[in-house]
Amino acid sequence: MVVAQKIVSFYNSAKIQNKLKNIEASLAEDIFRILIKDVELKVRQTLAESLKNSRNLPKDIVNSLLKETASISLPFIKYYQDLTSEDLKKIIDLSNIHQQKAVAGRLNLPEEISQYIVDKCPSEVVGVLVSNETAEIKEETYNNILQKYFHDEDIKRRLVYRSELPVSIIEKMAHSLSEELKKRLILTHNIPINLATDIIEEVKEKTTLKISEEFSSDKQIEELVHQLYSANRLTPNMIVRSICLGDLKFFEYALVYLSNTPIIEVRKILFNTSADFMVRNLLRKAYIPKTLFPAVFTALKVIKDIHFDCRKDNRKAFGHKVIERILTNNYNSDELNEEDIKYLISKIS
Repeated sequence: MVVAQKIVSFYNSAKIQNKLKNIEASLAEDIFRILIKDVELKVRQTLAESLKNSRNLPKDIVNSLLKETASISLPFIKYYQDLTSEDLKKIIDLSNIHQQKAVAGRLNLPEEISQYIVDKCPSEVVGVLVSNETAEIKEETYNNILQKYFHDEDIKRRLVYRSELPVSIIEKMAHSLSEELKKRLILTHNIPINLATDIIEEVKEKTTLKISEEFSSDKQIEELVHQLYSANRLTPNMIVRSICLGDLKFFEYALVYLSNTPIIEVRKILFNTSADFMVRNLLRKAYIPKTLFPAVFTALKVIKDIHFDCRKDNRKAFGHKVIERILTNNYNSDELNEEDIKYLISKIS
C-alpha cells in the first residue's frame, strides 16, 4: 500500500512538472494495472484513493476503477476530474444509487449532467445535486425539478438553502413552502420586495385563520373579522383561502363586511339558491377577483356534496379535496388556464 502511494505521488508530481518521460509513465501505469488486480481489497482501495487526484490516466485504468466495488469506485467517481460527460452518463445509466450520488456530488458538474440526473435519477440523487453548490443548474432544469418534486419537502428545503436561485423559480415555489422555509427564503435570497411582502402577508393570513379555527361562536368570529376589516387586513386571498380550508363562518362574515350584505342574506345566496349569478354578484360586491371565483364555487360544491361540518370534520382533508376538484373539474375550463390553476392552489395550500 505504501509502495502504491509512493508511485502515484511520484507519477502525479512528475506529470505536473512535465518531467515524466514516456518510458517512466508507461512503467508506472503498468504497475497500476497490476495493483488493480491485487486480491487484497485494501491495496485496490489505496490505489483508487491515490489516483482520484491524478490527470490523464489511460482509459483502461479508469474503466477498471469504475467497475470496482463501491468502496473503491465511489471516491474515484466523485473526484477524478477527467471523466467525460459520456463517462458520467454511463455511470448514471447503471442505476446504482451510490454511484449516481457520487456523480451528483462532483465539483463543477456541467449543466448537461445536472439535467441528465434530473431526468434519470430518483429524488435522493436529485437532492444531492441540488445541495451541490458547484453544480451548474440552468433554469429549465430547476423548472423540471419543481415539476417532478413539487410536493417533496426535502427537495424544496434543499432548493431554499441553495445560495443562488433564479427569481422565476423563487416565485414559483414561494407559496408552497412551510412558514419556516418562507422565512429562510426571504433571508437567504435577494428576492423582489413585492414577493417578500406577499410571502409575509400570506404567513400572517394563515396565522389568522389558525386563530379562527379556535373560535366556536358566530360572535367570536364576527369580532375577529371586524378587527381585520377595520385594520384593512381582510384581503381577498385570505377570504378565499378560508372557504377552501373549510372555515365557512369566517368566509360568510367576511362577505358580510366587504359586500355590506346582512348575514342572513349572505347565507341564503350561498346555500339556498341554485342561481350562480347571485353568488357571482355577491363576490363582485365583496371585490373578490374573478380568477378566484372557481375556487369559491368548488369549495361551496364540496361543502354541499359531503355535508361538511366545519366544527367536526378534518379541514386539511377538506382543503385537499377542494384542490383535487379544482384540478379535475376546471383544468380544461375556458375560465381558467394552467397559470390560474397553479395560482389558486398556491392560495389554498
